[in-house]
Amino acid sequence: MEQHEANERIRELEQSYRTAVAHHKAGRFDEARALYEELLRDVPDHPAVLHMLGVVMHTQGDHLRSIELIGRAIARRPNAPAYHNNLGNSLRALLRLEEAERAYLEAVRLRPDYASALHNLGVVLADAGRLDAAEACLSRCLALAPRLAEAHLALAGVRLHSGRLVEAEASCRKALAFHPQLAAAHFDLGNVLREQGRVDDAIASFQRVIRFEPQHSGAYTNLGALLQVRGELDAARASFHRAIELEPHSAQAHFNLARLLDEIEDLEAAREAYERTALLAPALRPEVLCHLVIVKRKLCDWRDAQAGRAELLEAVKSHLDDPQARRGLPPLTLNLFAAPAPLRRAASEQQARGIELACREARERAAFTHARHSRERLRIGYVSPDLRQHAVGTLVTPLFEQHDRSAFEVFAYALVHVDDAFNRRVRAGCDVYVDASRQSPEETARRIHADRIDVLIDLAGYTTYSRTAIFALRPAPVQAHWLGYLDTMGAPFIPYILADERVVPEASAENYSEAIVRLPDCFAVAADLPIAPEIPTRAACGLPEDGFVYCSMNGFQKLDPRSFAAWMRILTRVEGSRLWLYDGTSAAGRQNLLREATRQGVDPARIHFAPRLPVPEYLARYRLADLFLDNFDYNAGATALGALSAGLPLLTCPGESFVSRMGASFCAAAGLPELVCASEADYEERAVALAGDRAALHELRLRLENARASAPLFDAPRFVRHLEGAYRMMWRDWLDGVGPRPIRVPACD
Repeated sequence: MEQHEANERIRELEQSYRTAVAHHKAGRFDEARALYEELLRDVPDHPAVLHMLGVVMHTQGDHLRSIELIGRAIARRPNAPAYHNNLGNSLRALLRLEEAERAYLEAVRLRPDYASALHNLGVVLADAGRLDAAEACLSRCLALAPRLAEAHLALAGVRLHSGRLVEAEASCRKALAFHPQLAAAHFDLGNVLREQGRVDDAIASFQRVIRFEPQHSGAYTNLGALLQVRGELDAARASFHRAIELEPHSAQAHFNLARLLDEIEDLEAAREAYERTALLAPALRPEVLCHLVIVKRKLCDWRDAQAGRAELLEAVKSHLDDPQARRGLPPLTLNLFAAPAPLRRAASEQQARGIELACREARERAAFTHARHSRERLRIGYVSPDLRQHAVGTLVTPLFEQHDRSAFEVFAYALVHVDDAFNRRVRAGCDVYVDASRQSPEETARRIHADRIDVLIDLAGYTTYSRTAIFALRPAPVQAHWLGYLDTMGAPFIPYILADERVVPEASAENYSEAIVRLPDCFAVAADLPIAPEIPTRAACGLPEDGFVYCSMNGFQKLDPRSFAAWMRILTRVEGSRLWLYDGTSAAGRQNLLREATRQGVDPARIHFAPRLPVPEYLARYRLADLFLDNFDYNAGATALGALSAGLPLLTCPGESFVSRMGASFCAAAGLPELVCASEADYEERAVALAGDRAALHELRLRLENARASAPLFDAPRFVRHLEGAYRMMWRDWLDGVGPRPIRVPACD
């Protein structure tokens, strides 16, 4: 009788175990857990039950409890490979990677053909950064289980991190061949395609992720970023909000949203999103700071400006010193804050290394070669996202038509699709215009190489919507950058920068990785843009009819506390004077400027703001001002050239960097070298003196008006001859196997 009852109890326990396992396999984990726990009350040391309960606890996120239970199971059945494999899974979930590796190795020792354990071992090796060992392990796994989609996917991740994008794509597609609805495979494929610059294909992949796994926050995050690149800003914003709704603590989703809000000038919201990102992901702090400080500049929020600058520079230094840092920082930020030249160069070189690594496979695949042969007509290619109404676009638009067609063929590769008056003029001025806005960098590079471009000019550098990867593939024998990014790019694949002796004097050459090509008059020329014949009245612009009007029409991000303080001191000394600024899109920025004026003892009623206007009316409006005051850290560029073209003198004080010396170059090329000040104190004195000497100011304006017919700054044909001279000299050096070396272009006389 007792034996019968014992047998009956064993059958009941076995049935309970089978029921628990059935619940487990069906995903009813709470029911399975309850039965496993009930069984353990009867048989507390049963290894199979301990193991299965441990697996449930892992699934439900209680990894410590899982490790304790599976450890007890292993103590009673040490030769069970599955136990060691699942112990490794829980250890890996807690990032105890060395312990997880030992567990997986034991599972494989006990069962050498254990494909699942080999897969898991490969994953943990990849997590530890041991990519070669991970690839070997995953390859061994796939030799045993060639249809294991998860192993193909893990191998894709290893290859992606190694920069082998084609192989990574192939592994993703193999995973999908065996498991077409595997959301993780579509997600990784989207990441691979994004790295290849195949934006449309990547978007399609992330959309498939969402179809198969609607709660996938990462897919919405990455989809939004690509929609933003494609200019679909409303859809991008909705995608980021959905990502955050699904995963409120996703730092990348908050970061991407912040950058979108920044782009559309919703600055207060952008600042909040950047600050949220920094809290969620301290590892992203250096990159976030680079964006956050610019948002604060756009808001003219200069509270603790010195401390903020020090924090930024320290974060950048730490990032550059971190051997694990994968992402480059936006170097343009450092120019706005007058960072030391060695730090700017180091940041640019890090950015260039990252681009080189990402392009390594594509470069090997393309393997462009360039024959050294003379040409009757050189082929010049300009690559830019800004062949439109943009600071760069307004300056270069008239130049295309000025090229000597007997000696040059002109190609333009537009990275952004815009149809406006400036873009139409570019199209008309080129021999060949290519809309590359929907192409990957490799596709554009292949087109450039097929077009047999001799000298390729990057007009964007590390600015918005640039595609520096095109140049990293080296599609042309001679590559240089000009105008769009006014600092070193630190890139071996762009070995020349076009400048002049004032913006990059000999003493500054060591701060550039490039060979300096110095144009004879100025690195830029004032475009011959139409100026409206009707000049508005001061009253119509909200200005008093009397009184001296200083102006600075730079964007708020270029304004700095030191320059503004100098302007306030000038206003204090010149009775009845006014300061006329560009009316930025930020109401908070305007209020901050007015508040700062009050703090420095200036009636805020003396600060005026000018709204955005079409270019001809915008230029005509300059004729109402008396003197343009340049910024110290980051001079006016196209804005200054527009003011000078309209007849408004520019007062400037050069600093140490390219961007702080532009005004000096412009004034010299306009024939007004006396407006280049030796110090900030000299700048203030001259600004005050000119307000009190109307005759001297009138003489300056008269000289500037006459200069438009004769000075190099306004002579576009002369400037283009100098550009062409630079192109010929770089080309000749390449033909001769010389260089890159510094070049000084002779003046056209």
